[in-house]
Amino acid sequence: MAENHRLAHLRRFGERNSGASETEGHYDVRRGAAAYAPIVGAFGALAVPTVTVLFTSAHPGKKILVTLATGLLVVAIIASLTGSVGLAAIGAERDETANLPPAVMYLAVAIVVEIVSVLAAFEVLAAIHVRSARPLFASITAVGGLAGVYFTSFAVGDSHGTGPRHPRIRRAWVKEQWVQDQKDAYAKANRLAAIGSVPIFAAVLVRIFIGHFKPNNGSVYTLVGVGLALAMAGVFLGVQRTAHALTNEDQKGLRGYEAYSTTVAASLYTAALILFLP
Repeated sequence: MAENHRLAHLRRFGERNSGASETEGHYDVRRGAAAYAPIVGAFGALAVPTVTVLFTSAHPGKKILVTLATGLLVVAIIASLTGSVGLAAIGAERDETANLPPAVMYLAVAIVVEIVSVLAAFEVLAAIHVRSARPLFASITAVGGLAGVYFTSFAVGDSHGTGPRHPRIRRAWVKEQWVQDQKDAYAKANRLAAIGSVPIFAAVLVRIFIGHFKPNNGSVYTLVGVGLALAMAGVFLGVQRTAHALTNEDQKGLRGYEAYSTTVAASLYTAALILFLP
């Protein structure tokens, strides 16, 4: 009898820990953000020496390209510094509340702008010094944008694990959320990544089979200005989204328009860079 009881206990324990009755494993967005913050800051700091070289080098007849490369690098510096501070703020959160995944997605816009701006600046430098390398660096910019879109959509994957912990409150709260369960979260994340990749692939195909726009003063100022605006908007909205629910208020989880607007904004900016790079 004792042996049978022990086997029954082990069987129940195995079922409980095998994942048969509940989902195991969860990505903690706070720890991820805290780990990303110094990486993001360091990546942007690498652009400073390049800006110095551009300002101290003579490039006769290449003023527009030098302006574009310098502007993109400055955008990357600002986006990285402000984005890393925003990520560090999320890493300092004590509780894994439902507002943190959308906050990360807003901040991810600034980080994607930083990444593709640096890569695009390298393409412009290639156009100045090694024109035959332009297709290679344009492709690298596209790959960087795709990676950024994927990691932005990744925040949706485990967003279901955040929110109220009390079982009764959580059941009522989940019914009002965009993400209903873990399976739904992963499906939405994959769909978001696919949709966000479309503008980038379209821009690459246009560049290959039709051509690209020649940069001029107007397009240069527009690309740099839009990059700054997206980075600042992403950081501002991300920090604002970390605001905690007040007493007797429901936590504000991720909304569909937040997920799609952040991912598509990053994707469209990457596509614009691909089309306007020299």
